[in-house]
Amino acid sequence: MPREDAARSVRLVAVGFGVTVVVTRLYLALTGYPQIGGEVYHLAHALWGGLLLLVGGLTALAWSNRWVPTVTAVCAGVGSGLFVDEVGKFITQRNDYFTPLAAPIIYAVFLGVLGLALLAGRARLDRPRVLAYSVAVRSKSLADGPLRPDDRAALLRDLDALADHPARPDLAAYAAALRPVVDQAPTDVPRDRARPLLAVLHRAESGLVPRWVHRIVLIVGSVLLGLLSLVGLVVLLALWSSDPDVQIVLDDQTLPPGSRPPVLVVASAGEALLGVLLLVAAGALLLGRDRVGIRLCRVGLLVALAGVNVALGYLDAELVVVAVVAELALLLLAGRYRTRFLTQTTERT
Repeated sequence: MPREDAARSVRLVAVGFGVTVVVTRLYLALTGYPQIGGEVYHLAHALWGGLLLLVGGLTALAWSNRWVPTVTAVCAGVGSGLFVDEVGKFITQRNDYFTPLAAPIIYAVFLGVLGLALLAGRARLDRPRVLAYSVAVRSKSLADGPLRPDDRAALLRDLDALADHPARPDLAAYAAALRPVVDQAPTDVPRDRARPLLAVLHRAESGLVPRWVHRIVLIVGSVLLGLLSLVGLVVLLALWSSDPDVQIVLDDQTLPPGSRPPVLVVASAGEALLGVLLLVAAGALLLGRDRVGIRLCRVGLLVALAGVNVALGYLDAELVVVAVVAELALLLLAGRYRTRFLTQTTERT
């Protein structure tokens, strides 16, 4: 039975996983990969990840409060990120944290969690049993005191759908019996402590980052990342070059002339495609074709994040961390531009 909040919870797991891996890798690189435990023991961060996974599981088993799914998702995301980050030690006989296969495995797990979040968001929630489960879960808010307006509206919507479903008359009777309880339950609008801060941030964004500034930032970011990604095109051309003076050095080793490692070919072709798409997107934005530019920018970044970086991680784990951070930052900027200026406009493209 899919939960109505499954997509949100799994997305939170994915965010916790991704942020944890990136922060952990950056921290270790900046601090010289320190070890905790002295001369005898080594308290690897996988142990802390396992502890957080245990805490998250026990929390879900022990309590039913509305905050439990959030706490469980955070513990699962951060804990699995700390654990999976050390996968290289568990798949090699020499406990090699830096084995090339580690980064693709980590990235594939991250994509798998994101894929599960997408599937959870598309789950059918209109079947009688699913509606009954949803009503049972949402009804817990009745025990917490006054209902929030949004919770009350969602609960009433599920009750109405269940009451009108002909396939399960017993569940329809259950919904009809519970409806008066929800109708008479007190409601209260909770104080949103973040709303004043968000209002200040929105005003600051409107004043400091008008549309033309936001567009320039997107153009500059797309051009810089596009030019850096075009290095992949140079590598791709070098791989197919018959010039004996052309040498490709990979991981401090010079590739034999004529050799074309498949992973390098895929990574180079993907990076070249990303570079072309970002540069074309920058040109479209420069010409005022915002919808085309934002669409091309997002497509290129999503292709890189969803596939190209898997191959890139096999070649250079540190480089892929930097690439993911830069691509996500540009993707967020593009998404924010679309939300601010393109959602309610009918701009000709």
